Amino acid sequence: MSRLAKVSKYRHTTATAAKNENTWRDLKVNNSIWDCSALIAANHKWIACHWAGSGAGKIVVFDVTKPLKSGSHPPAIAGHSAGVIDWTFHPYNPDLLVTGSEDCTIKVWQVPEGGLTSDLTEAAVTHTGHGKKVGILSWHPSANHVLASASLDHTVKLWDVENGLRATISCHTEQIASVNWNLDGSMINTTSKDKKLRIIDPRSGEVTACVQAHEGSKTQRSIWAKRRNQIVTVGFSKKFERQLMVWDPKKLTEPLHTEEIDSQSGVLMPYIDEDTNMMYLGGKGDGNIRSYELWEETTPITELDCFSSSNPAKGLCLMPKTSLDIRNCEVAKIMKLEINAIVPISFKLPRKTAQAEFQADVFPPTFALEPAMTAGDFFAGKNAEPKTIDMEQYWAGTAKEVSSPTTGFSGSSEKLLSDADIKAAEAKVEEAERILEKAVEELDALKEKKKEQDEGKPASPAAKEAPKKEEPKKEEPKKEEPKEEEKEAEKEEEKEEAKEEEPEKKEEEAEKEEEEKKADAEDKEE
Repeated sequence: MSRLAKVSKYRHTTATAAKNENTWRDLKVNNSIWDCSALIAANHKWIACHWAGSGAGKIVVFDVTKPLKSGSHPPAIAGHSAGVIDWTFHPYNPDLLVTGSEDCTIKVWQVPEGGLTSDLTEAAVTHTGHGKKVGILSWHPSANHVLASASLDHTVKLWDVENGLRATISCHTEQIASVNWNLDGSMINTTSKDKKLRIIDPRSGEVTACVQAHEGSKTQRSIWAKRRNQIVTVGFSKKFERQLMVWDPKKLTEPLHTEEIDSQSGVLMPYIDEDTNMMYLGGKGDGNIRSYELWEETTPITELDCFSSSNPAKGLCLMPKTSLDIRNCEVAKIMKLEINAIVPISFKLPRKTAQAEFQADVFPPTFALEPAMTAGDFFAGKNAEPKTIDMEQYWAGTAKEVSSPTTGFSGSSEKLLSDADIKAAEAKVEEAERILEKAVEELDALKEKKKEQDEGKPASPAAKEAPKKEEPKKEEPKKEEPKEEEKEAEKEEEKEEAKEEEPEKKEEEAEKEEEEKKADAEDKEE
């Protein structure tokens, strides 16, 4: 009996670019190139991109609901001393934007209610710790304020962005190209210039698995399909063909599937819709966006449709599910950054009943906009999957508007203490105790030597071996020699004194003689 091939429910999904009046046009996008960043970020409230201009790197922030034709100098975030190369919005506070820069710092910015009306130059908090430029930022999926950053110093650092640096991972020897978390935040995966895919325990820094991925020398990136617990990497073959691989993190010996894509040269940018297991794949410099579905089949991924455009992309970002048009069965939306515009690309699944009935099969519960645990919980060892919310309330129009937390953001750049800090302090104490013990031994040896010297006994071998402290030589003041005239005068004075003393000496001698005579006479009488 033959088995019918599985058919994807998303096979009829169509992608459409927004019309000009619904785009952001005449933008002066910075021409910087960085393969490890999307160069655009967005949430349900704001959209942020690079801006070309004088001075260091600038980021402009637009209202995502108000497409516009930009002016020549819109208000911008301009507080870094060098270019900004990656930025991302906080997953639970829509008004917080975090930036990584070539000046080696990470800054957290508070976008004011209503948007920027003038340049923002003072960050809510600035974090330092990397030795070279910071090019990758990745949020923990369920813990509040927990951020991973990667730098050209070959380290991954974990931050509580409200309080400071918490951990450093130093297992890489070459440039890191991507950092991604699994569903509960207990593991991260990375790709790097050494062509290896690593799975790492973020709190201990231990590499739990490592494998050679794509053989090509160009940048390779990865994404963790959290709900399926699969990793997808994109890179190049030895023949410089673009390819993708699907991996099982539990058995990272070889890929589950390898697929050749094309011979284009642009670095690929993968995005996963965790609710539908749809993957969207675009390339830097490409006009196309391919769509795939990860599923339970012998071949774990299948290609669906492809959006085509003649306008090349500088960057892409996937919008959150809560910002979609659910009634029109919009299953995904991607913001495409072009040379001088931001163009929304809408992916819709045509269903006749979408207006009258909620399509629960294509809109399962999505990740909530509130954390499942605190940063302290995570760094204390706790793991938790993200909270979820029902999408039907967005179809019905009853969902509450998501706003920034009323408590605000209180940032500190002070480094929080970790187990590594305690171990380092303990090592210093041990070294100090060792030095003190040696000094006490030397002191006892010197005392013994001194005691034996006072008793006139020879010093013991231990005392002889004791180091002798050389006392500094005291310089005696130089006496000035008297002049010839002064010498003659002194001689004359000495002669006069001698003459005066002679009569006195004679009298004393006469008295002594008389006393001796008397003494002799008394002895005779006796």
